[in-house]
Amino acid sequence: MSTQITKDIICPQCGETQKYQLYTSINSVDNPEMKNLVMMETLFDWRCSRCNYFADMAYPFLYTDPKAGYIICFKPVGSIGNVEPTSVMEQYIKRAVKNLAEMKEKILIFDSGYDDVAMELVKNALCAIIKNTYKVSTVHAYFSRLGEGELEFAVFLPRKNEPLYHSTKAEVYRQSEEVLRTLNYEEPGDFSRVDAKLARKILEQYKNI
Repeated sequence: MSTQITKDIICPQCGETQKYQLYTSINSVDNPEMKNLVMMETLFDWRCSRCNYFADMAYPFLYTDPKAGYIICFKPVGSIGNVEPTSVMEQYIKRAVKNLAEMKEKILIFDSGYDDVAMELVKNALCAIIKNTYKVSTVHAYFSRLGEGELEFAVFLPRKNEPLYHSTKAEVYRQSEEVLRTLNYEEPGDFSRVDAKLARKILEQYKNI
C-alpha cells in the first residue's frame, strides 16, 4: 500500500501555515490516481490556499508496481541519504531517478514490456544522429510510446522548451538486446541509475570484445 505523512508547511509568500500530505511510498496498483499524477508530472504541485502561491514540493519517495515487478527510487538533486534494498525488494527490478521526467519514462518502458538498459542503447544511437543533424552538443531523449513497428522518443534540444518527436525502428531495440546478451549483462541488485552514462560504458565494453 501507499504510505503518506502530513507535515506543516509555511507559505513563503504570505506566511500561512498549512497541512501538506506527502508520500514516502506509492503503490501504483493500490493507488492508480497517484500514478496518474506521476505521469502528468504534477505530483509535487502545491498551491497556497490563501494567496495562490505555487511551488514544486519535490521530495524523495519510492514508486512500486508489484504487478509489473519494478520499484523506482525518486531522489531529487540535493537529497541526502540512500535507500538500501530490503529482502522484500529482491524480486523487483530496482531503479533510481532524479526527476519526474525520468520516472515517467521508466514507467512507460516497463509497462510496455521493454528493458530500460536496451532502451538507453537505442537512445544513444538516436541522440548521436540528432546531434549531427541539428549540429548541437547535447540532446536529451525520452521514450514516449510504441508505434507501428517503431519506437517514438521526445527529444529536447538546447534552448528549446518544446520537444521534437523522432522515431526509430524496433529493429534497433532488438540489436541493443543482442549487445546485452553478448556482454552477459546482469541486472544490478541495488537501486541503479540506468542512463546515458551507463549506455556509453556498455558500448565501450562491447567495442573492446
